[in-house]
Amino acid sequence: MEHPNAELIRRAWAAYNHGDAEAFGACLTDDWRESEPGTEGFVTLEDERPTMVLHRTAFPDKHTEIHLIIADDEMVACCCTVTATHTGKYLDAEPTWKRLVVHEMMFNRVREGRVAETWAMTAGPGFYKQITGRDAPGNVDNLG
Repeated sequence: MEHPNAELIRRAWAAYNHGDAEAFGACLTDDWRESEPGTEGFVTLEDERPTMVLHRTAFPDKHTEIHLIIADDEMVACCCTVTATHTGKYLDAEPTWKRLVVHEMMFNRVREGRVAETWAMTAGPGFYKQITGRDAPGNVDNLG
């Protein structure tokens, strides 16, 4: 049987994949925030909502596959691969039909059965760089 916090993370990111901000938000504490190690600042659910819409529009088949998940009563770590096909406009980039891949590690602190904090790190170029060959604007998330 999987740890309940591992199930929570699977449920949260399945909702995120489908652009379901309400279901994703139900998995988060009211003060949830996501940070990318090595950067200043963080994003909240309200910050993330437009990104979810943008990703669903530009990458309707976006999918996060969790390869490894380790959970205890306070933390959940997971190693993921995010794949998507660029079929809609993404920022200033018209559809290219490119298949995109980003590898990600996430560390999530759980409080009272919901995700309170997330730290996400990616390996390799983000979506925008894979599409355009340019660095992503500063206002995109870690998948950029």
